[in-house]
Amino acid sequence: MDSGGSSSGGSHNVIPESVMEAVRRTSRNVEDVEANLEEFLSYCDTETLYHLEHLERANVLLMIAKANTTLFALRLRCKGVDPDDHSIKREFERLSLYEEKLKQCMDLNKAPLRPSTTINPQAAARFIDHSLPDLS
Repeated sequence: MDSGGSSSGGSHNVIPESVMEAVRRTSRNVEDVEANLEEFLSYCDTETLYHLEHLERANVLLMIAKANTTLFALRLRCKGVDPDDHSIKREFERLSLYEEKLKQCMDLNKAPLRPSTTINPQAAARFIDHSLPDLS
């Protein structure tokens, strides 16, 4: 058993310091994601979502889906599975499609109601003349 203990002490040098630093950095990043995700999800309860405008609600739900899919893809990577070779790739494509559709809806929502309305001066003058017949 002593030889096992001494070999594990020697195995510490087998892992390069750069790899250990990357593991520590990744661990800190995962903790940050966890804290931010918990805060984000606290705003996404049913009551809060109910009070949002439809497009805002769709945007929040899309962000939740993207975060969930990204976390799952990271989990696959940690297990040695390439997400590009997994069915999760189709989910990313589907979310991109919905993101584009949502962007189009948001752009339409910002557009003026009648962007091509022009004024016909002769018709406006006739309308005024007929509306106010005593006007000289």
